[in-house]
Amino acid sequence: MSDTFIKELDELYERYGYEPRKKKATRVYLFTKSIYNGADIVKTGTDEEAEELRKQFAGSGYAVKVRDFKNIEEAEDFLFKDFFKADGVIQNLKRRYETFVVKLMNNLPGNAKYEYIRSSYEYTNYKLDQDDIKTISIGANDNSNALVTTITKQINEHLGPLLIILEAAAGYGKTCTAYEILNEFISVPSNKLPFFTELSRDRKASIFKHILAFEIEEQFSNRVDSTVVIHQIKKGRIPLIIDGFDELISKDFSFSSNQFEQVESMLSTIVDLLTDNAKVIITSRKTAIFNSEEFHNWMIDRNIDYTLSKVTISEPSIENWLTKERIEIVQSNNFPVEQIANPVLLTYLRYVNIEELKEMGVEGKSIVDRYFDFLLTREQTRQGLLIEPEVQLRIFRKLVRFLTEWDVKAESKEFIRDLILDYNKKILEETKKKYTPDKRPRTDQLADILSNHAFLDRKEKGMIGIVNEFVLGTLIGENLIMGKYLQYSKTFYEKLSQMFAMLAIQAYQVQPKENKEKLWEVFNDYAFPYDPQFYFKIDIDFKNEIVRNYKHAILNDFILNTYSFTKKGQFESAIFTACTFSNCEFLFEAFINSSFVNCRFYNCHLIDTGVAYSDTYFTIFGCTCDNGFVQKLFDCEEVKTSIEEINIEKEILELYFKIGSFKPRHRQLSYIKNELSDFNSKSLSRTLHKLETEGIIQFNGDLSFLTRQGISYYNDKYRNS
Repeated sequence: MSDTFIKELDELYERYGYEPRKKKATRVYLFTKSIYNGADIVKTGTDEEAEELRKQFAGSGYAVKVRDFKNIEEAEDFLFKDFFKADGVIQNLKRRYETFVVKLMNNLPGNAKYEYIRSSYEYTNYKLDQDDIKTISIGANDNSNALVTTITKQINEHLGPLLIILEAAAGYGKTCTAYEILNEFISVPSNKLPFFTELSRDRKASIFKHILAFEIEEQFSNRVDSTVVIHQIKKGRIPLIIDGFDELISKDFSFSSNQFEQVESMLSTIVDLLTDNAKVIITSRKTAIFNSEEFHNWMIDRNIDYTLSKVTISEPSIENWLTKERIEIVQSNNFPVEQIANPVLLTYLRYVNIEELKEMGVEGKSIVDRYFDFLLTREQTRQGLLIEPEVQLRIFRKLVRFLTEWDVKAESKEFIRDLILDYNKKILEETKKKYTPDKRPRTDQLADILSNHAFLDRKEKGMIGIVNEFVLGTLIGENLIMGKYLQYSKTFYEKLSQMFAMLAIQAYQVQPKENKEKLWEVFNDYAFPYDPQFYFKIDIDFKNEIVRNYKHAILNDFILNTYSFTKKGQFESAIFTACTFSNCEFLFEAFINSSFVNCRFYNCHLIDTGVAYSDTYFTIFGCTCDNGFVQKLFDCEEVKTSIEEINIEKEILELYFKIGSFKPRHRQLSYIKNELSDFNSKSLSRTLHKLETEGIIQFNGDLSFLTRQGISYYNDKYRNS
C-alpha cells in the first residue's frame, strides 16, 4: 500500500475517533471511547500479519474486525455506514416524521388520513458560469416533476456543492415538503442519511454555528463528533435540511446592504459547508436576500463554485385538495374561492363530514369561524374543559399579544402556563364554579390544561408555541382589529415586527371582505415602519385597488390582474421588478421617474390622452409583452446610435467589475439606474435592452449579470482596446 493511502487511512480513522497503532506493515485502529472496545485491522501488509494481530488484540479483550479496503473511498463508505446507518438513528428520524404527521392530524376531524398534497411550483437553476437562467413552472399534476421527487433526485444525482432554497408564503407547505424529503430518504435504502434541523424565532443568528453543533449532537446521540458530521455533509453523504431559515432574521425586511450584515454570520456557517459534494436545503418565506447582488457577490468573493436552485411553492389550488363533489358543495354555498385558498382550511374542508360541509354558510359564519369553532368545541370535549369557545379565544389572543410584543414565537411550557395563570385569573376562577365539587380542578390545574390546548404545539427543546402560522396570524389580526395592542401601548405600531404583521396579512387572505378592510384600516391609520412592498400588498390584497402613493418604492414579484395605473403622480421614483401585469391599463402621468425591470405584460394597454411618452414618466428594462405594449415605448423608426449611448454601454459594462478585478459582479438593475442617473433614461433603457437582446447581459428579476459572451465583448471592445 502507498504512503498516501496509509496517511489518508490514518486521517479517516482519527476523524471517527479511532487511535492508530502501527504494527509492522499492517494498520490497527483502536476505538475506546465507549463501553465498546473495538479494533479494526486493515490489511495494509500481509495476511499473516493481519491474522497474528487479530489474535493478539482479541486476546486483550477487543472486538476485532479485519478489513480489506481497495481504496480510501471504500474505507470511507464503510465507516460512514458503520457509524451513521445505525437502526437507532433511522428509527429516531422515522419517529420524528411520524410525530410531525400526528401533530398535523390532531386538529382535523377524526376520519382524517395524512396525505402530502402536491403543489405547483417554480424552479430556477443557477450557476456562476451559466449564461442562460430560466425559471420553469411545474404543475401539481406533473408526475415526472413532482416537487419532492425533483428535489430528492437533484440531491442524489447532482455533482458538486448544491444549495437549494425552498421558499413560499406562510402556511404554503415549506415544512411539509421538508419532512417529505426527509421521509423519502429514510424510506428506501440509500448511502445518504439526511440531517434535519428546525429553527425557531427564539434563536439568534450570532450563535447559529453553535445551534448547528448542538443539533448534530442531539440527532446522532453523541455517537460521533460534530466534526465528522460536518465532514460528511461536505462530502454529500449527509444532506442538510434547514427548516425555517427566515426565523433567524430579525424581521421580514426590505433588503439593503447594511441588513445583509444581520444574516452574514448564519450564511457563513451554511456556506462554509458548500464544498466537495455538499447538499444543503433551506426553507424560508420569500426574502430578498437570495436575489440580492450583495449575496451573489459575497459568494463570488468567497470563490465558491456551487449551484443554487430556487424552488418557489405556488398558492394552493383548490382542485388539488378537494374532490369534485366537495368543490360543488362549496360553490353551491357561494363561498368566495379566495376565502378557502389556504392549506389549513383546505385540509379541514377535505376531511370534515360531508353533511357538515353542506350546512356551512347557512349560519352566516365564515369558514375560518367554522374551523375555529370546530377546534375550540372539540377541545371542550377532549379535555373536559368548561370554557366557552369565545372565552378560549380571549385567552389565546392575549397569549399571542404577549409573544409578539416580545418578538418570539415560542416559550417554555412552564412559562406559557404561568402566563395563562397570571393574566386570566378571573376567567379561571369563574370556570372552576362550573365544575361539580368532586371534579373541580384547582386554578393552576386549569392553566395546565390550557397549556396543553390544541392551539399550542411543542416546538423544540421543551418550547411550545401556537400550533401553526395560520392560527397565529389570525389571532394577531384579531388583536390588531380589536385594538388590544393599542390598549396596552400607544406606540404598539413601532414595535410589532413586520414578520408578524405579514402572518396576519397572510391569514386574513381567507377572511370575509369586511374583516380584510378592518385590518387594512389598522395598517392605514398607524405609522407602522414597514416597507412599501408591505403596503402595496395590502392595497391590492385587501382593497383590490392601489390606494396609496408610492415614492422610492421597490415592488417585487407581484401578479397584478385588471388594475388601473391611472392616478397622476401615484408612483414617483418607483421600481417594479419581476412583476406580471395582465389586462392592466396605464397612464403615463401616473409615473414620475419610475421604471419597470424584467416585468411581463399580457393584454395591457396605454390610455391615450394625447400626452406623448417621455422617459420622465417611466423607463423599461428587460420587459416582455404579448401585444406590442413594450415596443410602443421605443421609437418605431430606426434610431441612430448616439455617442452618449456608446458611452452608456461602456459605463454599464464597467459596473459589473469591481475596481482592480477582472472577475465580473452581479448588479441589480435598480442600482444601475440610480448610479447612471446623470444619463438620459431613455438612452439607458434602450442600451440595456440592446445588451440583453444581444446576449451580453442577462436578467434574473432585478438581478443581472454578464454572460461569457458579454465578458468577451467587454474585453475586446473596451478593456483590451
